[in-house]
Amino acid sequence: MQRTHLGAWLLAALLGACSQLPQVGGGAFALSSNEAQNRYAQGLAAYRDNRTDAALNDLNAAVASGQLKRADEIDARKHLAFLHCANGRELPCREQFQAILKADPSYDLAANEAGHPQWGPVWRSLKGQAEEKAAVSRASSITATPSQQKLAEGIKDYEAGRYKESLDALQASLKMGLPTQAGEIRAHKYSAFVYCLTQKTKQCRAEFQHIFKLDPAFELLPSETGHPSWAGIYKSEKASATKRAGAKKKA
Repeated sequence: MQRTHLGAWLLAALLGACSQLPQVGGGAFALSSNEAQNRYAQGLAAYRDNRTDAALNDLNAAVASGQLKRADEIDARKHLAFLHCANGRELPCREQFQAILKADPSYDLAANEAGHPQWGPVWRSLKGQAEEKAAVSRASSITATPSQQKLAEGIKDYEAGRYKESLDALQASLKMGLPTQAGEIRAHKYSAFVYCLTQKTKQCRAEFQHIFKLDPAFELLPSETGHPSWAGIYKSEKASATKRAGAKKKA
């Protein structure tokens, strides 16, 4: 009888001690710094070997531990995003990329990664949106020039569906003279959107032509490219710009 009570007491004590161990998401025991680095390295090795489940398991555990260095966490999240997008899971892919940009807004994928057909469009769209938001924020600051403030005003009006007010502000910013080419392109882009949305095809085309004169390699964000109001005009003007650039190289 005493042995039974002693065994029960030891089992209860053991379970109680285990319940006090720190835990991370998913109920996994917390990892030490060295353990997290090992899981991270194992996850990358599994990724290279195309062992998807093992890679997801190890990389998720390493990230959830909170023990990785910032650069390693970003790299782990990048590979998690790749795995999710490659397996048709766009939402978790998008969430990993968003976490990366939140940690480091200046981060960018390598050119061959950003151009990948499975995760490239998701990344370019999120990166472009983040840059647009940052640009509007800078243009709205008290240190911005009057033309930049007008540009920010025009973009905000566009997003609110106030197209007349948006176009007035965007065109005013161009007349005042924007200090950067990126700002000028952004003003022409949103002007093109407004014109196309209000069925002013000729003016919409002219705005895209202005853009391609400034930057023949310009591309809309993946989330913008297929819009039915301007997709045809954009693709037509881009093809013309590419043709002109090719002819210029041959000359």
